[in-house]
Amino acid sequence: MGSLAVDQNIRARVVLQAYHAMAKGLGFSRLTVLSWQRRFKAIRVAWIDVRCSSIWARRKLMPEQVKAAVKATAHPPPTEARHKSQTIEPLPPSIELSPVQREILDLIVQDQTSIQGPVQPERAILLWSDGISESATARELGISEEAVRFLRHRWLASTVRIAAAEKKLQKAFTDLVSLIFRIPSEEPPPEATPDSPAGAAQTSSARAGNPTVASELRPATRALIEILHHKPSAYGINRSNWTQASLADAFGKLYCQRPSKSTVSRLLKQAGLRWTKSRKVLTSPDPNYREKVELLLRTLHSLKADEDLFFIDELGPPQVRRYGARCYTPKGQTPTYPQNQRSKGSITLYGALSAITNQVIWLYGSTKDSAGIIDLAEILFNQYHNKSRIYLTWDAASWHRSNALVEWADAFNTVNKANRSGPIIEIVSLPSSAQFLDVIEAVFSAMKRAVIHSSDYQSEDGMKIAISTHFRERNEFFKHHPRRAGKKIWEIDFFKDYNHIRSGNYREW
Repeated sequence: MGSLAVDQNIRARVVLQAYHAMAKGLGFSRLTVLSWQRRFKAIRVAWIDVRCSSIWARRKLMPEQVKAAVKATAHPPPTEARHKSQTIEPLPPSIELSPVQREILDLIVQDQTSIQGPVQPERAILLWSDGISESATARELGISEEAVRFLRHRWLASTVRIAAAEKKLQKAFTDLVSLIFRIPSEEPPPEATPDSPAGAAQTSSARAGNPTVASELRPATRALIEILHHKPSAYGINRSNWTQASLADAFGKLYCQRPSKSTVSRLLKQAGLRWTKSRKVLTSPDPNYREKVELLLRTLHSLKADEDLFFIDELGPPQVRRYGARCYTPKGQTPTYPQNQRSKGSITLYGALSAITNQVIWLYGSTKDSAGIIDLAEILFNQYHNKSRIYLTWDAASWHRSNALVEWADAFNTVNKANRSGPIIEIVSLPSSAQFLDVIEAVFSAMKRAVIHSSDYQSEDGMKIAISTHFRERNEFFKHHPRRAGKKIWEIDFFKDYNHIRSGNYREW
């Protein structure tokens, strides 16, 4: 008699004997006997066909006793209602197993085969998923068709629990598989020393989000960084830049496991990476850009006590009208000003800023031309008559490069040299598209915020008075608080990368 028959004999005897008699006659504890009784009441005779364990295989009973016990327990249902309630629905010819379920069942079969253990339930489900009939499965496994049917019913009744358990364990299982088998193995981070506290192997810089040593990064983090080194189009993603979602998609395509966006953010943060907006830089098409910038820097840093350099520019013509700006207002109210206004006039402002004393010299003109620049240069010559040399620097506007201006400067210097009176004027031109090097731009911006924004002057004279008052107060301030004009322009290291100067830095000067 095989082990299955022995198992049926023992369980039949447990069911049919009385509680105390079973415990005493079969040599089992009362708890064991009670457990078999409860399980028998739940699934009745079909439960007898389940494969037995090794503890039951060591006990032998006669086949006649088993048959008698099965016949005695196979009582028909007392009523038609009970018969209907216990009717078993027909089983489908095959079922579909998820990759994880099939992999786990295959692993169980392989493990039990290696130790020569029973593999009937697992193989019964695998054969069912392959479309093998009940009779063929019974012959393959050497069990009855009723046992195959019972195992199939039991699997089908537990599909909901199996799916829930698979969903619950999917993250941990797939993370383990992807990190061990799909991502190249890496050396583990250094262990904590016996003298260091627990968890000291993780550096404080990693916790703070600072860049860490490559060997300390997790394999998944290194895989994400490798993805960041390529464009999204390399992974079939129609984007020009990366997002957390697109990084997760690319990781999933590459390693067959898609992390969540929060996981991507956490891993990149631990690697010291953060989102940074691209910075706009000013580049110049001037072929002599580097030479002109170096000439300006050398001139600034080699100024003598009796020399000065002036940044020169023009403003305007700003219209005399009502202007808007940011201001404090009650909640729910927004100040307005008309888009279309009748102009009350306009002004043109010429200004020169001393790089040494931070003083502003200004005059008003009618248009922007070389004549206004010449007038401003003559004012500088008169006010700084004790200087030996004056450098004038301006942008690449057309009137700054006119022949008339060059001829005037040459003739002016010739007369001064002959008379040995007054400073010599030299021109230091700025490269094209390099307004950020003209420090007076920042002075004009501050003036507009102070006296033009939120203004409503009624005439040109009113605007000119406000502008002139602002410059006089500014000059008075820097007489009592001396400071050179500009900040970054005095730092040579700031101009190491001549082709990528930060845009708008003149506003900080």
